[in-house]
Amino acid sequence: MKNRFLKIIKRILITILILFVVVVISNEVVYRSSIPKNFTESNWDGNWNSSEYALVSGKVLTTIPENNNSEFKSETFIYYNLWSLYKPGQNKTVELSGNFSESYFNGNNIGQKGRRNENPESNRRFFKAKMSIGNGQFIEYDGMKNIHGIEISGEYDSSYPRDKGTFELNKK
Repeated sequence: MKNRFLKIIKRILITILILFVVVVISNEVVYRSSIPKNFTESNWDGNWNSSEYALVSGKVLTTIPENNNSEFKSETFIYYNLWSLYKPGQNKTVELSGNFSESYFNGNNIGQKGRRNENPESNRRFFKAKMSIGNGQFIEYDGMKNIHGIEISGEYDSSYPRDKGTFELNKK
């Protein structure tokens, strides 16, 4: 009886593992096949994850100019993962507008005043961007570019649907 129970548990776990691998591979295939041709030369890709809703996440593909001293506008491709509870497998192309700064824009989340970087030799740059999806959804991004200039990470705040989460972009 105990051996039979262990065999059933083993088969269930193997089945779950196989389904997980199939879903992950399928998600990557759907994502790659849905990327428009004009995004093949994009220089940043990454992901986003909702902090408010379980299983709502996706991928991002965009081009951010190398000149970090001015405002920029960039076409951005947003993809919702297949397991996302909101718009699974769907994608959108929107315009992202943003800029980089040596000081934090609005202080931190607890209302402290913004201050300049303490290390003037640092290459860290604060990132602020926004986009409008078109159905009333407006998303604001606040983050920081790392010292090496190859990663931007931070938080986003979305309206309609109301959501907060994190994002990470990596230079290709």
